[in-house]
Amino acid sequence: LTPADLEPNRPTHAPDGGLIAFCAYRGGGFHLWTVRPDGSGLRQRTDGPWDDRGPAWSPDGTRLAFASERGGDPVDGGPYRIHILDLRAGRITRVTGLPDQDGPLQDGPWEDFDPTWSPDGTRILFVRAKTVTTTQGLSLEARTIAAVPADGAGPVTVRHTETEAAQVMTPALAPDGRLAHLRTTASPDGSCTLVVDGRPVPVGGDIAPVPPRWTPEGELLLTVDGAFTLVRPDRPQEPETVPFEGVLPVERPRYRTKEYDLGESRARPVRGVHLPALSPDGRQIAFAALNSLWIAGSTGGRPPRRLRRSAPTRYLLAPSWAPDGRSLVYADDRDGLLGVYRHDLATGDETPLATGGRVFPVLSPDGQRLASLDLTGRLVVRDLASGEERVLAAPLGGGGLPGRPTWSPDGRHLALCDRNRLSARFREGYNVIRIVDTTTGTDRLHTVAPHTSISDRYDSGPVWSPDGRWMAVIVESALCLLPVEPDGAPRGDLRTLTTEPADHPSWSGDSRTLLYLSGTRLRLVDADGGPARTVRVPLDGSRPTPADVVVHAGRLWDGTGEDVRDDVDIVVRGGRIAAVEPHRGGRRAALRRIDASTRTVVPGLWDTHIHPWQTTYGGRQTTGQLTYGITTAVSLGGFAHEQARIREAVAAGQLAGPRLLTTGELLDGARVAYSMGRAHRTREGLRRSLERAAALDWDFVKTYVRAPTWVMEEAARFAHERLGVRTGSHLLSPGVQIGQDLTTHLQATQRAEFGHAITATGRAYQDVVEVYGARGMGFSLIATPFTSAPLLGADPALADDPRVTVVMPPWDAAAVQQAAGAPPTAAQLAALRTETDIYRRILAAGGLVALGTDQPIVPVGLALHLSLRALHRGGMSPAQALRTATVLPARLFGVDRDLGTVEEGRLADLTVVDGDPFTDFATLVRTVSVLRGGVPYATEELVAAFEPSARRTTAAEDDWLGVGRRMRRDGCCDGHGL
Repeated sequence: LTPADLEPNRPTHAPDGGLIAFCAYRGGGFHLWTVRPDGSGLRQRTDGPWDDRGPAWSPDGTRLAFASERGGDPVDGGPYRIHILDLRAGRITRVTGLPDQDGPLQDGPWEDFDPTWSPDGTRILFVRAKTVTTTQGLSLEARTIAAVPADGAGPVTVRHTETEAAQVMTPALAPDGRLAHLRTTASPDGSCTLVVDGRPVPVGGDIAPVPPRWTPEGELLLTVDGAFTLVRPDRPQEPETVPFEGVLPVERPRYRTKEYDLGESRARPVRGVHLPALSPDGRQIAFAALNSLWIAGSTGGRPPRRLRRSAPTRYLLAPSWAPDGRSLVYADDRDGLLGVYRHDLATGDETPLATGGRVFPVLSPDGQRLASLDLTGRLVVRDLASGEERVLAAPLGGGGLPGRPTWSPDGRHLALCDRNRLSARFREGYNVIRIVDTTTGTDRLHTVAPHTSISDRYDSGPVWSPDGRWMAVIVESALCLLPVEPDGAPRGDLRTLTTEPADHPSWSGDSRTLLYLSGTRLRLVDADGGPARTVRVPLDGSRPTPADVVVHAGRLWDGTGEDVRDDVDIVVRGGRIAAVEPHRGGRRAALRRIDASTRTVVPGLWDTHIHPWQTTYGGRQTTGQLTYGITTAVSLGGFAHEQARIREAVAAGQLAGPRLLTTGELLDGARVAYSMGRAHRTREGLRRSLERAAALDWDFVKTYVRAPTWVMEEAARFAHERLGVRTGSHLLSPGVQIGQDLTTHLQATQRAEFGHAITATGRAYQDVVEVYGARGMGFSLIATPFTSAPLLGADPALADDPRVTVVMPPWDAAAVQQAAGAPPTAAQLAALRTETDIYRRILAAGGLVALGTDQPIVPVGLALHLSLRALHRGGMSPAQALRTATVLPARLFGVDRDLGTVEEGRLADLTVVDGDPFTDFATLVRTVSVLRGGVPYATEELVAAFEPSARRTTAAEDDWLGVGRRMRRDGCCDGHGL
């Protein structure tokens, strides 16, 4: 009846059947629409920057009640309240949350939603939810069904209070006044129960969390076990299934997959120039690349000078200049956690300024104070003379760190990019400017323009000009200037300075010139406007040729079938497999030998869903993956320039880690959640973001939850036609309808009130399996089995592994050790089996399921093995489980001629296991070494690189569990305590 870009939900018939009202997401916001039952007469009924959801018809068919944020403020937010739309007059009236209106739960923040009318039209019932703060961030406690007079003239009263530990939703009143609603509980005891007049109705089967509808005959229309079902509350044992068949035609994309950069080119110009900074005199540029700190002249043309090279297991980033231009401060994790160091340009001397977890350093204008962020995003200022440190502000929300701080010229204020939250029902908000008074600690928020976000919260500004008149910001992926007062308050409209893609701005000391990145080019532009010029910095990434080697495998699973071969030589030349043949002694001495004669060799493992998070993890994330046998990782969201840098540093041997298939930021709509989300309101802004993708050679394009269909469509078209790469999102539909290639989870954050791929109990039905498994569909699934986390408690020795106690950052090590002390419950194991059954059914139907973890919200490396164990427990053979982390990811990304199996001509990606996972699958976790493209890494050596720092980092913070919780709050997915 409706096109895919409309994205309708919550449909409901008018009392006379002449119209269907629904909520739709067309254009990037939720609004009310109506359509005739034959699909004609499509009409939008509400609009504006605020979301309108959940329409309900009045009994006379003249009005729609709905929940909306309208009336809120783009900075302070807009909690949901109940409104009424008069369809004839077009007038909207709010009926809850009115001044002086009494009601329950009004002693704190609350949200109103899911309205329904009384049969006589005099009252509206709805859910009233209390806003609560948990260790995961803001959430709602929805236990109350309330009522209000339909004209709003009177108090809100309580109709029902849920006494169980459950959430209530979707109340529905029958013509005779009976009240039905659903109540849900979360995993691992996930459930959805029908309740009528306060009593649970024992419906046999799995109820989906979609609104129940009363029929004139007193039945309730539900979705049970994936089918439309009529249930009489007094006779629930006699349900009636309503047959339904439908065919949804879709056009699937066809395109040529690109030739990926798999790290074999011997020399290539560096794309990953990272966080460049212009010196105060405008003559020099500092930046990171190839895991080193560099300095180059701003006139360009000459090779840069390397100031410091990090060890392959370490990481440095974010240089900024001292006000006198004689030194740089930057972040480095040489002591185990990222800390701030000063580099004297004249002598090369290095001085620690703030250690124990500090990033994004910037010195005050007088050089006496250091501002930085700690690893949970708190704004910290240190007096360098006394060493006294003060926490000025905590981040407004989670989803990553706030942006880099910037000082006002007088040193009185600090500004940074932070995210507000528009309601407690959903995480998203706007990236705003936050001004913090360094004397009092008080703060103020400003948007750069109404309902407009700064592009992301990494390094898109604000950056205060030294004369205090402007803040440079990236908005719609363009460089813009915002005029400000001395205290940072905006004093005029945003001015777009460039129309090309822009990132990472910095000022010269005279406030006349700005440096920024445009794709791979360093660009300088006058603050007054005019054409920008390119600063050419010749820098190549030299990639060494791996030594020839022969791996003697006691057992080999090559990925081509179920069988394991014994006593095999894998001959590697130039990083590729030259032969796989029976072992023979006496090979020529020129070949280096790796003795795995008592071990098992399998293809290098993939983690097909990660987020590079070096800003807090430093070198521990990349190194940690290698120690668990991961040789290829796929980023499904991160900071574009940093990922280009990581990919190149790994290929050049400057960073120990798996090869990285990159993407950029999550391409989103006007509202964002994560710091790595890229906000877009305009097609021009999206075009600029995609041009960055081409320049930086992305390997995947991901759209996120608030990206409207036009963003998803354009991103998919660009990914296929310009880049030749896969694209995907959290959304099964409309993703499959508009030409995406995959979903990045079976279900995670959705933009509707609830997702439709699985029910509250975690089950999926025929429609889901058929989309992934239908012949010729070419739509795939990346599985992230978070329900596997409790398996850690079934093997607590995993927490004592030095890869946990030494290599993992202390917040993850503490979480793993805590989780290892709790054996999995029966409910947790049942939830795990329910999830893995879905993957098994999709694979049996011919679908493609590739395994990922969403690290680092789960323990790096270890989480992949817990997920593999889950698949094996769920009925897959060792080879079938391993295929989801070897063969199938390589096929999904079109590199199965190079990776995924151990065959002649393939890249030499090998994982060596001290055990035989084909007789004891648990031994797969005992990775002793890997080859990545023929380059060997021994787990013991990688662990040893962190031994000296392990003792220092464990003593730096008393509450590492609390640190980890603060770092992960407001996340999209349930990591089950890990």
